[in-house]
Amino acid sequence: MIDFRYHVVSIVAVFLALTVGLVIGSSYLSKVAYDTLNHQLSGLRSENQTLHGAQDQLSTQVRDRDSLIAALGPDAVSGKLSGRAVAVVLLPGADGSSGDAMADLLHKAGATVTGEVTLKSSLVDPAQAGKLAQVAAKLLPTERGGAQLPAASSSATPDKTAPAAAALADLAGAVVHRIPANASGVGEQRITDDASAHVFSAYSAAGFADVKAPTTTPADLVVVMAPSAPTAGPAADTANTLYLGFLKALTGGGRSEGAVLAGPASAAVSPGLIAAAVKDGWVSKNISTADSADQASGRIITVFALAEETMGKTGHYGLTGTADGPLPDLH
Repeated sequence: MIDFRYHVVSIVAVFLALTVGLVIGSSYLSKVAYDTLNHQLSGLRSENQTLHGAQDQLSTQVRDRDSLIAALGPDAVSGKLSGRAVAVVLLPGADGSSGDAMADLLHKAGATVTGEVTLKSSLVDPAQAGKLAQVAAKLLPTERGGAQLPAASSSATPDKTAPAAAALADLAGAVVHRIPANASGVGEQRITDDASAHVFSAYSAAGFADVKAPTTTPADLVVVMAPSAPTAGPAADTANTLYLGFLKALTGGGRSEGAVLAGPASAAVSPGLIAAAVKDGWVSKNISTADSADQASGRIITVFALAEETMGKTGHYGLTGTADGPLPDLH
């Protein structure tokens, strides 16, 4: 006869069997899973070592390529800018070592480098607008290229960028020794060497610019070094607008024979300045661009683009897939 005790024993036996089965099964499956994961880990380690080896090899190839290009650069650009006076202007945030290397290559291309002008970030800082206006107000009308600044009380919502725009126009005029027509209709005119030096001195003394190895020779060609692309936003758009205005002040109305905006590859991608220049209707037609100028190859491209500017041609060159190819054809 089947009693209650039998049922209890049977149920216990069933659960015991299930427990034993789970333990045995999980142990087996754990070993299978462990072996599988260990095999996958070994494969990933091997693949990682292979990729590291390939990366090291590619890095070596790129380094050797850049060394070769740098060594051949002076011969490639020799005589391209003979008899030309070229200024190098570094916009706020541009790499100073790239500017020095650019000036060195320009010398080897036969150019006279009229100086390296480094513009400080304070120049486009809205908080410095009042100080900028004070500097500009001390310059004589015959020295400054910017439009007359409005009085601080002339508007309930004054344009905070107006002093920066005027200062950049002043500095552009000092680089090429020319100022544009003024609000009274007085035409464009050349300014004296002393006037140009006074503009640089005024803005340098106020902490808005640095000028290295200046000469009294006006620049007929200009290389403007762009910074890396900033973080997208209103501040980047405002800075780009100011810098594009500076480029127009350098070259508008034939104030210089030509200009090239050069910068790192990131500047050729929005919101980078080179990308903004290519999109701007006037600038894209009148000013050449060259990306990768933080590398020897980009600096060579810049020299070729300057040489093309002397022929009355403009193009957009570099290593980031720009519309006009890696460099101009000067043959």
